Amino acid sequence: MIVCTPHVSSDRFTFTMLSTLLTVCGLVASGMAACPDIPSLEVFEAAQYAGHWYEIQRYPLIGEVGETCVQTNYTLQADGSVRLENRGRKPDGVIDSITGTARAEDPAHPAELSVLFDEGFQGSYNVIRTDYSASALVYTCTPLGDIILENAWFLSREPTMDQAVQDEYTRILADAGSDISQLSVTPQDCGSLF
Repeated sequence: MIVCTPHVSSDRFTFTMLSTLLTVCGLVASGMAACPDIPSLEVFEAAQYAGHWYEIQRYPLIGEVGETCVQTNYTLQADGSVRLENRGRKPDGVIDSITGTARAEDPAHPAELSVLFDEGFQGSYNVIRTDYSASALVYTCTPLGDIILENAWFLSREPTMDQAVQDEYTRILADAGSDISQLSVTPQDCGSLF
């Protein structure tokens, strides 16, 4: 799933983004300047990927601390880009959301997407595995000097995911050297938010 940061005023947004970066960087071991090599899909069909997804597991994000029922909806646009909206339920019950647009910058790498959020910040989104109808593994990594910033999401078309698929996705991350101790389950106990 794409980074879900709360929709907030610009001062609070800047503080939240800085806090996110510093907190997550603190979780990643220093001295690991190189990101794990986890190749994205060579063939990717955005039209098949579009639709509703539930977040099953993720690496930590300050913007999602305490959130449950994190879900996303992707809509293919006429220009080939993908419009996205992420929603999650905060601990106080308020539904949080963020929107943006994703696009493949290089046609040779169609599953490596750049995301521009409506709030003005950018991110990346690499689809590592998907069968389009049931599950997807998404990963991104940014080297920041002597540390790396990793994000991973296990996505499902349903509020649950087969444990064997979760184990496969965990193995893919671990075999590449990603810190799977960061994975946490996202409770999906409130039905569809879309």
